[in-house]
Amino acid sequence: MPRASTVLETTSRLSGDDLEQAWKVYELAFAGLARRAVQQHLMTREEFDEVCADERVVKYVVRDADLGVLCGFATFSNDLSTVYQLSEDYYAHRWPRQFAEGTIWYIGCVGVHPAYRSSGVFVTLVEAMCRVVHDQRGVASLDICRYNDEQLALPRLIGRIVNSFGHETTGERLDEQTYWAYDFASA
Repeated sequence: MPRASTVLETTSRLSGDDLEQAWKVYELAFAGLARRAVQQHLMTREEFDEVCADERVVKYVVRDADLGVLCGFATFSNDLSTVYQLSEDYYAHRWPRQFAEGTIWYIGCVGVHPAYRSSGVFVTLVEAMCRVVHDQRGVASLDICRYNDEQLALPRLIGRIVNSFGHETTGERLDEQTYWAYDFASA
């Protein structure tokens, strides 16, 4: 698909038609991970609505300027208490200055409607969030499942996007949790 003519907006709350369109983009973007990742990567509709109503979480929305439809959606917060099961103690210990200043940002999700993949929408969202972090000399953090790491090379893609805009940063794996199963059916 050629690069779409898009408009980026930020908001503290989504409602009405924007909420419905954001849910559709999010659902289409993340539904495939339900079979590929052990940990839940697709919020329930109720969880999604709560995040979209939480004003501590910035919502990034990309619209197709020609059609007026929402084609990309991301969430971003420097209030780490908004992120389920995230250890604030870890971040406070690892980056004490940034933690105290509130310049550690968590990227909750970045979803692009399938019709807009390879159109520049993902780059637009990532670059906008990273510009905020760069300007604050802060830290951006996110979780990436094994599939998105190994099959889609998402950490390397994000690194290339960030560096292409002159932000000059390096990414590193902070932690890793593995899930194990012991299948007794084969015994």
